[in-house]
Amino acid sequence: MGTVMTTGVVASTVPAVAKSDEECVSDAGAEIRELSERIAILEAEKSIVSLYHTYESLLNDCFYDDISKLFADDGVSVYNGGVFRGKDEGVKRLYNIRFRNSFTGKKIDTTPGTKKGYSINISVDYLSAQARFPYSMQAGSPMISDNVLVKMARLHGGGINKWCETGVCELSLTRKSKVDAWMIKRLEYRTESGSATAPPFTKTFPDDPEGPDALI
Repeated sequence: MGTVMTTGVVASTVPAVAKSDEECVSDAGAEIRELSERIAILEAEKSIVSLYHTYESLLNDCFYDDISKLFADDGVSVYNGGVFRGKDEGVKRLYNIRFRNSFTGKKIDTTPGTKKGYSINISVDYLSAQARFPYSMQAGSPMISDNVLVKMARLHGGGINKWCETGVCELSLTRKSKVDAWMIKRLEYRTESGSATAPPFTKTFPDDPEGPDALI
């Protein structure tokens, strides 16, 4: 009997430690904020993946004029040892001129062993992000030679050095507010494997009309 009574006394104290209405409201508010943050992260990740796929598609289809529109005004693209600065200057020079005149590249299925997953890290204010996307590409650039046979091949769509490469495309992204579209702040390919590639840049703009603003 005593045990039963003691148990009853203990049970009767449970309502005394129950949360107040204010605490319940506070907990509910915290859960809502946490859920909102998760949704914001998922939406940001989805937008960033979509941006990269758009970039990849434009590059694959040789729509170079539209690629620079994906960059921030002070955006940077790093390619083949060169740094191309500014959406309307260096970035356009790389895609609209350099790639249009001397580069061909097509996306290919990732090779066995290539990491298929991507990673995205978003800042706490949701206004900047870092992303890494694996890529596999069949690329090519015209042979540079005064050889008559090479010139004849060029006239018939040949005379191109071709290679396959895999690696990671690293992106830094930015936007002005949570409702604005993401823009590319910096883009750089880090090749992990592949055969012979195009020779690295040795001159900067304007000495090389199609060259980068700086060498790395």
